[in-house]
Amino acid sequence: MELCCTYIETSKFKEVVDFYEKILQIKPNIYTKDRWGEFEIGNKLSIYNRKFDEDKIKNKNNVNYNQAYIEDFNKAQDRKFNNIITLNFYTENLKADYLRIKNLNLGETSEMIYVNITEPYYYFTIKAPEGNLLEICGDEYTKE
Repeated sequence: MELCCTYIETSKFKEVVDFYEKILQIKPNIYTKDRWGEFEIGNKLSIYNRKFDEDKIKNKNNVNYNQAYIEDFNKAQDRKFNNIITLNFYTENLKADYLRIKNLNLGETSEMIYVNITEPYYYFTIKAPEGNLLEICGDEYTKE
């Protein structure tokens, strides 16, 4: 078994796709209008718009889904999202990406963080529109 894809379910589809386009500096390599965006970044990171399916199901346009999917979809609507995922990215130029992302003003961005338990580790975080954290790490960070 291998990991095929990690995807984020959101009701802010366009905003979230735009956020990841700016952070990753690439467009999705697969894009289904208003439903699915997929970024190839070593593994696949995808954005799924649940509202797209909800609208199709409400409009009785069920040629796209079987009954099992519809029942599961409707059952899952009461679930709570706790946004506990952290996506960890490595960059070759931590300083440049820190300044670039901070200047984009896309969301709450931390200061540069340093931890040294078994080895030096530098990173910063940015909160994505759906509430998940991106942790962006890299080699030594020095202020000018």
